[in-house]
This record gives sequence, structure tokens and C-alpha cells, in this order.
Amino acid sequence: MKSIVTLFLIGLLIGSGMTLPLLAESAAQPATQESQYREVAQQIKLFGDIYKEVNRRYVDEISQTDFIKAGIEGMLETLDPYTVYFEPDNTEQLEEITKGKYGGVGIEIGLRGKNRELTVISPIEDTPAARKGIRTGDVIIAVGGKSTAGFSTQDATKLIRGEAGTEVTLTIHRPGFDKPLEYTLNREQIRIHDVSYSGMIDKDIAYIRLAHFSSLAGEELDSALSMLLAQKPKGMILDLRSNPGGLLPAAIAVAQQFLKPGDVVVSTKGRAAGSDRTFQARGNPRAPDVPLVVLVNGGSASASEIVAGALQDLDRAVVIGTQSFGKGLVQSVVDLSEGAVLKITTARYYTPSGRLIQRDRAKNGQPLGPEDEEEGLMAEDGELIQKEAKAKPDSTIEIFATRSGRKVFGGGGISPDIEVEQPLLDPIEVEMFRRDLFFTFMGEWLIEHGRPDTTNVTIEMLAEFDRFVDSSNFEPPIPGADQLRALRQIGEHDSLNQTFFTQLEALQKTLAAQVDHQKPELREFIRQSLDREMASALGGREWRTRSTFDEDVQLQEAIRVLRDKNSYAGLLEPASAGAKKRN
Repeated sequence: MKSIVTLFLIGLLIGSGMTLPLLAESAAQPATQESQYREVAQQIKLFGDIYKEVNRRYVDEISQTDFIKAGIEGMLETLDPYTVYFEPDNTEQLEEITKGKYGGVGIEIGLRGKNRELTVISPIEDTPAARKGIRTGDVIIAVGGKSTAGFSTQDATKLIRGEAGTEVTLTIHRPGFDKPLEYTLNREQIRIHDVSYSGMIDKDIAYIRLAHFSSLAGEELDSALSMLLAQKPKGMILDLRSNPGGLLPAAIAVAQQFLKPGDVVVSTKGRAAGSDRTFQARGNPRAPDVPLVVLVNGGSASASEIVAGALQDLDRAVVIGTQSFGKGLVQSVVDLSEGAVLKITTARYYTPSGRLIQRDRAKNGQPLGPEDEEEGLMAEDGELIQKEAKAKPDSTIEIFATRSGRKVFGGGGISPDIEVEQPLLDPIEVEMFRRDLFFTFMGEWLIEHGRPDTTNVTIEMLAEFDRFVDSSNFEPPIPGADQLRALRQIGEHDSLNQTFFTQLEALQKTLAAQVDHQKPELREFIRQSLDREMASALGGREWRTRSTFDEDVQLQEAIRVLRDKNSYAGLLEPASAGAKKRN
């Protein structure tokens, strides 16, 4: 299959009129152009012979379309995960990433509740869904008359999105209503905002959360900076956590707002002609001098790492958080025939000090990041709330120097100047999120009580939540549950006597008694989670973001550093070598 796949690539690229130079450069040993062309011709003939014989002789009739598609997919699987073929009817995702917009109705959806129903997490402000009255907690039971039972969010997205100006009908079950509600919505171009939040923290610290790097990122950042700098902040936080990246020009546009003209932002190195380039800051920066902290984590990748790496290498910002993802590969988009698109890796990114951003997965392990959400628990707004994988240390990591001489480390990804781990959830907290207890409770509570005058979580609300949990048959995880299950299986397999199982039951009850529902840490977690859900229901993403500030240990460390001028300055001095650990 690999030979067929490789040969098909040769035929595909030659058919697009762009292959021969690329193939010539990829030869394992130096060769003349004539011999390379001869090799290509031989391989194409072999591919044609194999394809012809399979088509003629294979025991079953084959679908030529599926056969070729399998060849493309198999071929690209031998490369990195970022080289992707998009069929003509499946380029919307690429356009969403690059242009920051899509045709749709403006809702965030997810699978919620014990039945994993397709649920509206939040309508986006000033979109068809918001204007027609779609609400958080609405369950979408049909799209265009087609039941959503068993749907994934991807299945629903394909039906809900479409060309601007067309219509789509959503059938909604709304808690508190006996009959389904139907909404016919006109699709529009929905803008995905790169700056998902900006504002002041306690009047002296400016905060900007950058969620994406589409072509609009520089423009949106410029607008946010204009508003925030007018309030004369003493420091600024640029939050790039869980930002999976995007466009290189957008990363340069963001970084140069904090740098001086002529400063190197990033360099690229590749095999093809024109791949080796150096990109510098240009224009008039809005914030070249304001004290700056950049927040990163394992979900910060690509363009996020370009920005964080440049600001760190040029001693322009203190980086706080955890090791970034390490995705430093440059992709170019190539238009193929019939509207198909190939997104292909063509170079690697390097920071101003010369650090390679791309992580060697085999060497350092695979940190949790944008392509690995299934390895961690995701909150309803897509933020990582439980991380289960870390990069492994490497004794051979190279040491580089910032502009002032500070030590920074290679090996892929951006290492923070101050490492601050977000506390992990314990098993009970994880299970509460998995069961969507907070989201479901808040939806029912708002129906019963109406919109409150304050977002404060009261003692009465906590008591109601306890009753709700009891009525939902929630069973908190018991310490050692997996081991107990294994012992039970051994007993059943070996037909042990009843005494063994009686003792096992007693042990299970003893362990269950250790689960303290009223321990202060759990009560505070419940209060914070309810506060976040109420803020989200009443004020959308903006209120939800603000509701997390007090409990966000990485953000609080950034505020502490910015308010301590000596600490901030000391972190950027040459003697500062490597990350400091804060828990």
C-alpha cells in the first residue's frame, strides 16, 4: 500500500503542475535533473500499471474515488499531522482558521447531560441565534427536520453551518416548556473574535485574552490596546493559554505591537527555495514599553509560541505558566484542481535567539495540546481544566541566550520564566464536570428563580445544589475503586467463597466513608463552578472569563509580578537563568 500511496502522490502533484522541482530537491543522493525526471516517469508508469491491474483483477469492484482518497490519506499519514488534504466541499474549516469567519447562526454547542444531548452552550452576541432568542441550555433535537439523536458536535455543525443568506430550522427542547420550539434562522457570516476578552483588572493591570491568530488578530489587538492604554495601566497581561495558533502574519502583527521596529520576531528555515526568511517588527508599536507578562500553557502552540518566544528572547516580557506545546512547523496552502486544497509543511520556526520551536516528540514525549483534547477533560468553553500529560525532561537540551544574556532553553516549545502549575481536579471534581452537574443545575435554577440581581452564589443556592446532586443519583468516585473491581473479578473468576466478597463489601464501605462531601476544598470548588456557570448564563463569555480571575493561580502570579517592580525587573536581568518554580 505504501508504494501505491507514494506513487499516487507523484502523479497527483505532477497533475497540478508544481511537482518536478519539489521532487528534484527530495532526492536522497545528488542527481542530475534528467535522471530525476527519468525516475519520476518510471514511478508514474509503475503506479499506472498497479492501478490498472487492481482495477481489472481485484475480486470486488472498487470505487475509484474511495481508492484514490485512501491513497492520499495513507500517504499523508507518513508525514507530520499538520500536512492535510481538504476536499473541495470540506475547506470551510481552513477558511475559518485563516479568515476568522464562517457561515452559520452563531451558537456554541456541546454534548451535555447524562444522555449527551446536543445543547446550546452559549449564543454569540449579535448573531441570528441571539437575535431570535436561542438560550443557553436549549437542547437541539432536530436540524432541518433531521433528528440529532446520536449526533456528535461535528455532525451537527455540518448541518447548522452553510452559505450566508440560506435558512436552517432548529427544533429546540427548552426546559420548562412542554412542547418543542421551532426557530427558522437566516445564516450570516459569523465573526470569530481573536481577542475573546480585554479589560482592566483592579484599575491598574490591563488584560487581553487572545484566542486565535486569524487574519484579523492584529486589527483586534490594536483596537484592544487603544482602549486599554487610554486608562494608563501599570502593567499588561497577554494571555495566550490554550491558543492553538494560526497565521504567521498575524503572529508578527501581534508581536510587533510590543517591540521596536527592526526587532527580529521569527525566522523560518526549510528545504524549498525561499523558505529561509527572517521577519522583523515594523511600523509604530502601541505598547513598546509597558511592563508585560505573557501567559502560556500546554495548549499554546504555533503562532502563540512565535509571539511568546520573541517577547522572551528580546527581554520584552516575563513568561509565566507551563511549557508550551512545541508546534513549530510552517504550513503553506496550495490550491489544487476542482477546488481541493493541500496544507503542507514547508519550513520550521526559530525564535530570535535561534531556538527551534518544534518539539521532538520521540525525544521529549507528547505534551497535551491542541490536537490531543481527548487526553484531558475540557470545560464547556473549550478550556483545558485537567491535564494528564507532560513533556519529559531531556538532559541534552541546548542553552540559548536572550538579548540581555539570560539563559533560555531549546528542545521545543517555550519554557516559562516562572513555572506555575494550575491545580489539578480531584476525582470527585472531575466526575462532577463529566456529569455536567453545574451546567444542568444552573439551567434549572434560572428557570425556577429567574434572573438574579447578583451573581453571588448564596448559601441557599449551595443547599439547592446539594439536593440536586442527591436527586441525580450522583455517585462520587471511591478511592481504590479500580483495585476493588479487579479483586471482585478475581473472586468471581476463581469462585472464591462468600467470605471474600463480604470482606470486599466492607472494605468498599470503609473507603466510601472517606469521601467527605463537605470538605472545605470541595465546597469552594462547587461555589466557584456555580459562580462561573451563572456568570456564563447571564453575561456570556465575557462574564465567564472575569469570574475565573480570582481562582486562576497563573493569572494571580502575573499580577503579583507586575505590581512588584523589583521582581519584574529582576526576572529580565542577565542573572535570571531558567524557570523559577511557583506552586
